[in-house]
Amino acid sequence: MTTSLLLLSTAFAVAFGALGAHLSVKKGRSHRFGFFIGFLFGVFGILSLLIISNKSKEIDK
Repeated sequence: MTTSLLLLSTAFAVAFGALGAHLSVKKGRSHRFGFFIGFLFGVFGILSLLIISNKSKEIDK
């Protein structure tokens, strides 16, 4: 049972990492940054990536 829980947790972490990478690219940031935020912090990382502003808007100001 422990092995299956470890595999399930790893699968969720990778899924959150992939979603984080996708969101960070849409916001104009590095895909590696988004992957690590999503992988390490899960749902809270995804929420923070949704909240941050677009990098292209910061450059225009």
